[in-house]
Amino acid sequence: MNALEVDGALKVDDFPESELLAAAEGIVSSALFGDFVELLLEQWSDLDDHRAAVKAICAGLKRNGNREAFIHAVDALAEAELDDFASFAGALDARTGDDGTSLHIRVEAVAGLVRFALREPRWTTYAGAGVLRLLEEEDDWVKAKLCRLTSILHDQLAWDQAVKSLESLTICSACATEARQELGFVEMASAFKSDDVASMSVHLAQAAAWFGQCAAAAEDAPRARMYGTVVGALAQSLQAQTPGALDVDSLADDAQWVVHYSQPRAGAAWLAPPAEAELEWIPLLAPYDGSSTVDPLSLLASAVQVFEKVRSVQVIIKGRREFRVPRLSGLTKRAREIGLARAWLRSGATAHVSAEGRARLEALLKPPGEPPGKH
Repeated sequence: MNALEVDGALKVDDFPESELLAAAEGIVSSALFGDFVELLLEQWSDLDDHRAAVKAICAGLKRNGNREAFIHAVDALAEAELDDFASFAGALDARTGDDGTSLHIRVEAVAGLVRFALREPRWTTYAGAGVLRLLEEEDDWVKAKLCRLTSILHDQLAWDQAVKSLESLTICSACATEARQELGFVEMASAFKSDDVASMSVHLAQAAAWFGQCAAAAEDAPRARMYGTVVGALAQSLQAQTPGALDVDSLADDAQWVVHYSQPRAGAAWLAPPAEAELEWIPLLAPYDGSSTVDPLSLLASAVQVFEKVRSVQVIIKGRREFRVPRLSGLTKRAREIGLARAWLRSGATAHVSAEGRARLEALLKPPGEPPGKH
């Protein structure tokens, strides 16, 4: 109370290590667990007894039943400047398999393991095991949250059971819509990991099918409609087909709804892409209003750039926040480079380039395997 009366703020110095650890037994089971972990981590480099601190935090991870406090603790750990997460990963792994724990806590433990895996891929096995443990549980909210976590394990960490796990979630009526939507994104990610255009086109067509199923099953599914439009146009373009004119106004309405009303759940802010990133789909697809022809590689390049933004996840390492993007194949990276360069050649910014220089650039920027004379 003295600290509050003096300056209205609590400081780390107000809670010395000896007092924190002496009271740990009661604190780690209380609503103050998250604050307890944060205070310890803030003075971690100055602690005298790291073993006791680790033991206390792990005890809380294994038994604290307050969801908000548990999320707070996991957030602090996931963003901490630590070299060794083994003890904490083990505690979270134990919690995911604790049948006596609320499912809402167990899924947050899985989310914590996913965040650890994003920092160190060796924890992917723990995170995947946590997903598998919860797949058979009867809780619609938990299953819905598993959908996004599972797609992260696929896109970022190449977990080999991700697709099968998501497909099993489509059977659950309450989370089938979200599972189908995530399968659409997983197929998009697989398309951009492909090593040949034919495989890329197949994955994009499958993505469009999943988004279509999602939109058909839901009363209102603006994100699924929007991404169904994106992948449909891209798949047709790569197959040398001319997409029909798109309703750009409807696309804009869907994108704005997604940005303004799809807020992340509590404890899921790290899943959110950069603010308003999904609005970038509107100018990307605007040329498909029937008024002009769009170069397939230019469209692919733009689509990949926006996809990387909207499917990125936030990772904080050594105090620096970064958006981790899905992996891309060498083919996709090369196609993006060519597409961006071709878009630049078609823009009004190349007036200073000579006809000879332009011809050389166009020759260099032909897609792999394209017949001579077609640019």
